[in-house]
Amino acid sequence: MKIGLVAGSVVLALAGIGGGVAFAAGGSTPPVATPAASATHHKARPARRAEHGELTVRAGKGTQVVDVQRGQVTAVSATSVTVRSKDGFSATYVVGSSSKVRAAKKAASISAVRTGDRVGVVAVRSGGVVTVRRLADPHP
Repeated sequence: MKIGLVAGSVVLALAGIGGGVAFAAGGSTPPVATPAASATHHKARPARRAEHGELTVRAGKGTQVVDVQRGQVTAVSATSVTVRSKDGFSATYVVGSSSKVRAAKKAASISAVRTGDRVGVVAVRSGGVVTVRRLADPHP
């Protein structure tokens, strides 16, 4: 279940509609932000500038590979979405029954996503298949 939390945080950060990505260790006390530290920390948020990447996260008794990408939708259907980042990287993701889609900050279906939309994607890689876990389109 932590994958969903991490994945959701990453897609929000990539889509520019959330705060930074937070990884909380159980029982730890969060640091107190000072004005100087906040200004420095704001500039150092790599997830807000990230275009695409791959993360390996702990899942149950093993690990899982999670792909993240921010970019423009170049193709979309009921079963897949293709996204191209500003640096030219393009990837196609499977859209399945467990994929969560949000448009204008509300739950939606993949039919709400249009070619040309800017989106953030978090997808789970299993073998050669990369399936959307969460896709966020921050604009209506």
